Amino acid sequence: MSAALLREVVELTPLPPATTDVDELLAAFNTMYDTRRIAIAGLPVPLEDTEETRTLVCELASRDAAWSKALSDALATVGAARRNAGRLRSYAR
Repeated sequence: MSAALLREVVELTPLPPATTDVDELLAAFNTMYDTRRIAIAGLPVPLEDTEETRTLVCELASRDAAWSKALSDALATVGAARRNAGRLRSYAR
């Protein structure tokens, strides 16, 4: 049972889109997060310790890491844009 639910969570966790558009990335993340939240709530704790669940957990961790990196990169992009905008404002004075 837990393997089937875990498989569903993995399927509901696609890799982040290959985009540099922060709004597009955040929209994709919010959609993914909202759809998998209910499935995650249904997972039994602790999970059954089987080869299949270990493989699925590793895949889910890999996808979560990809999302974490994409969101971190987006944060850095927004931060750089804000810093540059501040510099431009100070030059305009």
